[in-house]
Amino acid sequence: MRFLKNIENQAITVKQLSIIKAFLVMLLAILLEVLGQIPIEILNIFFKHFTKAAPYLNFVTGVLVKYFTIILLLKWFSKDSCEKSCKKSLNRNNFICVALIIIGFRIAYDNSLIYWVNKIPMPDFINQAFEELAIKPIVMILSVAVIAPIYEEIVFRGILLKGMANKMNPTLALIVSALFFALMHMNIPQGINAFLLGLIIGSIYLNTGSIYLSIFAHFINNSVGISISAVFQLISGKYAILMHGTAFIVGSIIIIVAYRWLKQNKPGDRLDIYKEFIEI
Repeated sequence: MRFLKNIENQAITVKQLSIIKAFLVMLLAILLEVLGQIPIEILNIFFKHFTKAAPYLNFVTGVLVKYFTIILLLKWFSKDSCEKSCKKSLNRNNFICVALIIIGFRIAYDNSLIYWVNKIPMPDFINQAFEELAIKPIVMILSVAVIAPIYEEIVFRGILLKGMANKMNPTLALIVSALFFALMHMNIPQGINAFLLGLIIGSIYLNTGSIYLSIFAHFINNSVGISISAVFQLISGKYAILMHGTAFIVGSIIIIVAYRWLKQNKPGDRLDIYKEFIEI
């Protein structure tokens, strides 16, 4: 995926986006995905007798739709950078910081807001989508933990957030991009989580400029979400409130400490030509 490397190394520049234009870009991305469902439905008609293979077929065609959606969006809303491309000097500490930030967020969120959010009913089409994914665990894991982080981070951080931050106050761009990220989920329960997550991952992206770290953060969030997040909901009994409250405070402290650590050790830029000189 050369386009991903180009975003990371700043070989391409995202065009300036106003809030209205960024909203239209988001709608365009959704429209392209919807149009991409047409050939998927046609294939399902022809292969309706192969029910076991259907989830895998839908997954592969869905990945192709997302790939071409990204290609079109970058073609329309980015241009080759006039500056020399730079390679981010990422190290192990950067990834550890990001992982701790997201784990802290999950601990704090899963022991506080989630208990009110879960009382809000999910739309039937969302529940049905989760049920279909659950039929094939491998497809669910790949879709939620791998494909979604790559696709959504490129669109919402690499294009929308970057494009708005190039035109307006980065803090405003961060809030608006997180709001768009929430709206894209098309339901209140996921939207609340997505808005908060969008603020956190967006802050990581603005401070590091690394789409790789954003994708990694999203990967950690989704992986934890489908594995151990539900464990906190099993806490009950006399000291449940105390345990949840303690976990919330611990999670919040982890976020603050890890975020400060990341800012102190954020990756720097290094020209590719300099890297080649070192390797020689």
